[in-house]
Amino acid sequence: MNDEHLRVVVSGSAWMGSGLGSIESALHRLFTLANDEIIIVAYAISSATPLLFQQLAVVLQRGIRVRSLINRYPNQSPSVQQHFQSLHRGFPHLVQVYSFTPQSDEADLHAKIVLVDRYYALVGSANLSLRGLMDNHELGVVIEGAGAADIARAIDLLLASPYVAPVHL
Repeated sequence: MNDEHLRVVVSGSAWMGSGLGSIESALHRLFTLANDEIIIVAYAISSATPLLFQQLAVVLQRGIRVRSLINRYPNQSPSVQQHFQSLHRGFPHLVQVYSFTPQSDEADLHAKIVLVDRYYALVGSANLSLRGLMDNHELGVVIEGAGAADIARAIDLLLASPYVAPVHL
């Protein structure tokens, strides 16, 4: 893979202004580039990120499908669940949420991925929370092309696993 297909993005005050792009800006750019589908894989989503849900609403208004795979979805905050329910009410054919629930309490889905059109992927350490996108010192990589397609195949395998079930919104 060529370097031109990888871009490092960061959050946290020590990295800002360093010439590296921000995770928040990369996320916004990816949402803008979406033509067909966005898949979000997350360990945690915080209700402190209303901007994320506002951006998802804009994407849905454009007819873009949004699938979210969330670690132990029933354990996410009630406000996050309400945000997903609201998006689903407005766009029932475009919004799908899945819960990752392994058999062991010792295992979790800890990945943080935003995949767009199976061609762009943001993979990194940041949870989709205000702290993860702004305050914490987090690092991510935006991948374009074949690498993103490999990530899409990995997500497909996960979605087909016995640990994943659709959430009835």
